[in-house]
Amino acid sequence: MSLFHLGWFNGAGFSLNGWNAPGSGVGYEPWQPDQFQDAIRTLERGGFDFMILEDSSMVPEAFGGNPEFYLNRGIMAPKLDPVPLVPYLAMATKHIGIVPTLTTGFYHPWLLARLMTTLDHLTKGRIGWNIVTATTQLAWSNYGLQQPEHDMRYDLADEFVEITKQLWASFPASAAVFDAERNIAYTAKDVKPINYEGKFFSSRGPLNAPAGPQGTPVLFQAGGSPRGRQFAAKNVEVIIASCTSVEDMKDYYQDVKEHARSVGRDPDTVKVMFATGAILGNTDSEAQATADTRARHRAADLDGQLAGISNITGIDFSRIDIDAPMPELTTNGSQSSLREFLSTAKPGATLREVLASKTSPGIMGFPMIGTVKSVAGQMEEIMQEVGGDGFLFGAHIQPEYMASIVDRLIPELRRRGVVRTGYPHATFRENLQEF
Repeated sequence: MSLFHLGWFNGAGFSLNGWNAPGSGVGYEPWQPDQFQDAIRTLERGGFDFMILEDSSMVPEAFGGNPEFYLNRGIMAPKLDPVPLVPYLAMATKHIGIVPTLTTGFYHPWLLARLMTTLDHLTKGRIGWNIVTATTQLAWSNYGLQQPEHDMRYDLADEFVEITKQLWASFPASAAVFDAERNIAYTAKDVKPINYEGKFFSSRGPLNAPAGPQGTPVLFQAGGSPRGRQFAAKNVEVIIASCTSVEDMKDYYQDVKEHARSVGRDPDTVKVMFATGAILGNTDSEAQATADTRARHRAADLDGQLAGISNITGIDFSRIDIDAPMPELTTNGSQSSLREFLSTAKPGATLREVLASKTSPGIMGFPMIGTVKSVAGQMEEIMQEVGGDGFLFGAHIQPEYMASIVDRLIPELRRRGVVRTGYPHATFRENLQEF
């Protein structure tokens, strides 16, 4: 069995992580870096390859047409910019990759390219970029913009990434000579404009920041729709997939790898990370009982479920009769999330029946439930059947949960020889592409 990768998706970003959970309370300071530094140190101790920091640019109003529910619960708002947090995380660690989320809709390519190069230097080659296209009109409105339709957002993102790649190449590290005798720091002949004129963006270049240790950040994206998968297979190195069955994982994995081949990329360099979470118990039955309890609590929180899917799709589910057959729904938001939400219900189901069909204990993707040995066995078997490349744990910054994964599950995975025991290379990309 070959090694597989582990990542952590902090789905709350620089926000209220577990504000009302055990371990918060007196002394809880959500806007200080300490809890994030503690968390990423824990992940590095467990050999995780990276931590992703989610982000968004709005106070949600999709559910009920106002922000009350979201602010009362501390869901998706308030939220600080994750980018200034990156150097704090880098100072607390030595090896793990750090991946903030930035959208192609609200930056100019030159600005983002320079920002990422700066962070690549400051982290000594450990920066990644989680590419998102901004799925809600509310966020676009904060920048005075109209949200493009779904596939056009990916057309825009394709062009955005192409410009940033050209800008990163416009000031190569090889331009640095620091020749004191000739009084030359950088050779001007190696620093060249790109003169890019596109449909959505233009940039003369060159970048005024010399390439960092990696040259470019490690690029991430969650490609769920057909157009999203096409974009991801063409542009990124890590694709995040949320699949609820092993068969879906196999289909997704093979589809992405084939897309990568079709555009001339080595499919082994495109890593597919499957979203998961673990509920551990001293026995399988104990873990399942915990999962069942969580699922019941989640099922009882109808507004919480509807607020979440409303936010990501832009559809106000509070306006849909919960006991009438579901109308046909379309969205200019996240199409894959809407499709997944509706996939567990029978044709003609009511919204209440759709919600009742959700039996997950609130875990993103594929839940792992059982003892440490049985969960480790599940992970190993899935990777053998699917083909790779790893798992992405999705959860807020919750110290007890993170410690249970790192101090209980990781030792068993290491005993089986399926996850890393160290970081042999200097940069994030080198460690990622090691296997």
